[in-house]
Amino acid sequence: MNSQRDQAYLKTRVGIYASRLLSAEDIRILKQMSLHQLGERFDLLPIFEQEIEIRQKSGLVEHQLLQQLMNELKVLLRPLSGRSRGLILYWPRKYELYNLKTLIQGKWNNLGIQEIRHNLYALPENIRLPHEALLQAENVQEMLRQLERGPYSQIASQARTIYEEQHENFSLGAAIDRLYYTGMLAQANITDCSDKRGLKKAIGCMVDRQNILWLMRYRLVYQFAPSEVYYLLIPYGGQIQRDKLMELANVEGLDTIIEQLPDPFHSLLAGSANITDARQRLDFWVSDELRKLMLGSRDGVVAALCYLISRDTDIWRLYAIIQGKLLGMTNELLDEAVSGIKGSSSSEEAA
Repeated sequence: MNSQRDQAYLKTRVGIYASRLLSAEDIRILKQMSLHQLGERFDLLPIFEQEIEIRQKSGLVEHQLLQQLMNELKVLLRPLSGRSRGLILYWPRKYELYNLKTLIQGKWNNLGIQEIRHNLYALPENIRLPHEALLQAENVQEMLRQLERGPYSQIASQARTIYEEQHENFSLGAAIDRLYYTGMLAQANITDCSDKRGLKKAIGCMVDRQNILWLMRYRLVYQFAPSEVYYLLIPYGGQIQRDKLMELANVEGLDTIIEQLPDPFHSLLAGSANITDARQRLDFWVSDELRKLMLGSRDGVVAALCYLISRDTDIWRLYAIIQGKLLGMTNELLDEAVSGIKGSSSSEEAA
């Protein structure tokens, strides 16, 4: 995207969409709403009024919210071409990689085709995997081999090598996640975006968040050895780089890991009760940082990427609220599930 007209179009669109982003106060109000009120506000009443099981309603809500995000993505792609378009199209591929992991897990556990298909995200044609062909694949290797002939060739090829060497489902899933973020950084390096610093800062926020959460899970939940933990992390984040990651991979205990993190993460996560609490704080921090970048960058591509990531986070918070209401959760449980910290703004929570 080179012309001033395209830049103006993209930034105007992002500006219009940005008014839909949720503040901490919006989230607090949404948690107080009834299911009927939420249905009216987000055009979900027809789903809520259907005489179907809660699981089906939840699935339809998820589909509709994701469709809204994909519709906005299509609009933001209109002025984009070349490598800028490739970068913005790369971000939503995470959903297809979720689908790929669902397909692999389904094949691994010998689930039926219909059951696997039911758990796949429905995505636009231009980023969608050939689901039906993959469902018919004889095994995981055959599935990955099929993907080596398309836009996911690099991820599929490396994933197949890992699968053949380790023949283990968890390592394969972790490798796919790591390859996705590595690919995102590669896209940022070759794009024609005029604000590469802003772009790398946005991606760095995502990578730092992911690395901290993986580090905690791998060390505290799965109790992996330090060398294995380090191997599974992305060695080039925003504020946490290779040497620090190597040091952190040797640390034990949630409090000790947090103590060893550099600021702002040390201050942000101090006193976290568990990994879920840490994730919620990191999500608010990422949203705050991306919204600042979205408003401050001179480049429409940076603004669009920051918007899409922030909107994605908001949609899944909204989905968590609706799902909690469908399940009859109390407001106290919703507070824990959605924000973890009550009655304060996201910036206050990060302090």
